[in-house]
Amino acid sequence: MKAQTVDSNRNNFSNIVKATAIGGAAGYLGKLWYPLTSDEMDEEFKGAMDIIKKESRKAKNKAIEDIRKIPQKTLAQDTFIKIVDSNKALLETNPKANVQKNTFRMLSKAGLNETEKIQYKNIVSAVQARAHHFNKACSNAYKNVVKAKRSTPWFIAAGAVVGFIAGLGHNILKSDV
Repeated sequence: MKAQTVDSNRNNFSNIVKATAIGGAAGYLGKLWYPLTSDEMDEEFKGAMDIIKKESRKAKNKAIEDIRKIPQKTLAQDTFIKIVDSNKALLETNPKANVQKNTFRMLSKAGLNETEKIQYKNIVSAVQARAHHFNKACSNAYKNVVKAKRSTPWFIAAGAVVGFIAGLGHNILKSDV
């Protein structure tokens, strides 16, 4: 194996150009991949996240209201609504109340069999998932908007420089076996 400088018989400049182009593309993708900085998470960002949280709470409340509107509820659905109403009343009287204890107490009094317990868990999961997916989708979309506002040339230039150095290093250190 021998190391040699740039081969004069072939045009190796194309390797450097390709590596620079690939580095520039990677730099552009890096702009979208790089996490948000504390400067980007300013008051406007926090305000938007608060609005998203409020809207996801509305989605959760809408899911609860959809269950509340069912005319012939199962025991699990009825228990779910009673627990939601009880916890809401408990939090209105004492904001620091332990609603988890109240939920477990009401579940044990409800007398649900195993099938109804599974149905109750599925109802809770569905309501939480509805709010969670809404929150996640909206917050990810807003984060991508903030990332898209970043200055693109700096990321492309940094990637192109790294690609150029990698291409140049590849040509310089190219070896024959």
